[in-house]
Amino acid sequence: MPENLLSNENVAERLKLVRKAVAGTQTAFCKRIGIEIPRWNNFERGFPLSKSVGILLVQKIPGLTLDWLFLGKADGLPLQLRDELESITPQLQP
Repeated sequence: MPENLLSNENVAERLKLVRKAVAGTQTAFCKRIGIEIPRWNNFERGFPLSKSVGILLVQKIPGLTLDWLFLGKADGLPLQLRDELESITPQLQP
């Protein structure tokens, strides 16, 4: 992951990781969390993640943190979720 963990591109990469870990496809993930596919697709393409959708994700996905979504800080994630995310990419480091 590039150095700027706060960039929209890095947030987008984390969003892709969480989507793949939770549901795989965008369709299944969007249905699970209650968001329209085009809106989610914009976030995965690097549009800024809104605070309201960040909060929705934290509410719908047990253990997910805003610190990880927005800042890339993995130390607050539960071990099981962190392991799932790391299995998708070995580059998950705070």
